[in-house]
Amino acid sequence: MCGRYFLNLDENIEEIKKILDEISQKYEGSPILRKVKSGEIFPTEFAASIIQKDFQREAEILRWGLPLQNKKEVIINARAETILEKPLFSSIISNRCLIPAQGFFEWKKDGSKKQKFFIKPKDCNIFYMAGLYKRVELEGGILVDSFVILTTEPAEEIKHIHNRMPVILKKEHEDLWLFESGSPKALKSLFSQILRPWEDGIEAVEVKNN
Repeated sequence: MCGRYFLNLDENIEEIKKILDEISQKYEGSPILRKVKSGEIFPTEFAASIIQKDFQREAEILRWGLPLQNKKEVIINARAETILEKPLFSSIISNRCLIPAQGFFEWKKDGSKKQKFFIKPKDCNIFYMAGLYKRVELEGGILVDSFVILTTEPAEEIKHIHNRMPVILKKEHEDLWLFESGSPKALKSLFSQILRPWEDGIEAVEVKNN
């Protein structure tokens, strides 16, 4: 599971600056620009993302979580292993996105207590999680593009913390996830190769007093 993640839009990192510049130009003067969250990002908040348009990467603002029928609760994650089997996700399989992050948070249960951890790939200042998005109607008839983050089995280093983790894409897999098309059989084969637990080293730091 991934219930919160972190992206500091003020960070002096070229990829982050490029994303922020793109959405700032695209939504100049729009109130939605002020809603884009920087820092620790929670479900139902608006976040910077990357979609594909005309076979190019395009920065976009998406809301985290697909609303259930009551439009109050949201689905924030999708199991990578079953996205082609579940109608909710298979119907939007062409709406793939990249969710930029600098880390994510997970909680380790210890009896009645929970300990918060900040988790990220080693030697990495920004990475992309695999996501799916869909245009949805919120209360009041407002239409927004909302996303879920794909999850997979945890990396070996964090199995003691949680039994799931977000799908972190390798650099060479980012465009495959975003652009590749094909039959369900071909996509299933591709996804089994790229939507996998992170294997290149991961670190978890205990978050105090939170």
